[in-house]
Amino acid sequence: MFELGKDYTREDIHIQCGGNKQAFLPMHKGKVVAACLRPDLNPQAPDVVLCNGGGAARAAGRVLAKQTDPIPVFIRREIDRWRYVGHYAPADSLTAPADCQPYVKGSGFTTGQISRVIKLVRR
Repeated sequence: MFELGKDYTREDIHIQCGGNKQAFLPMHKGKVVAACLRPDLNPQAPDVVLCNGGGAARAAGRVLAKQTDPIPVFIRREIDRWRYVGHYAPADSLTAPADCQPYVKGSGFTTGQISRVIKLVRR
C-alpha cells in the first residue's frame, strides 16, 4: 500500500492500482482507481478535482462522481514524482457552470472548459 507523504512514480501507482499511466483519473475495470493531480490545474487538490471537457476527463469524472469507495490521491511534485496525500472519496459533484465557477480560479482553465467539479473528502 501507499505511505502517506511518500513520493511515487506513475509506474509505482500503475503497478498497485492499474489504469492508464498518463490519465489524471486512471480507470481500471470501469472504476477510477486513483487521482494524479497537478497543482497548476487543480490548485485546491486534494479537496477539489477539476475535470476538463475532453472526452476521457469527462468520462472519468462522471464515473468518479458516482463511486463510493475511496481512491488514493497523489499530488505532482515534479516530473514523475507524485506525493501520496491519502485516500479520498467523492462528496459532491457539480456540473452547472455557475456552481463550478468559484473553483476554477487559479487553475488555468476557464469555466467553459470545465465539465465537472468533484469535491473529495478524506477517508
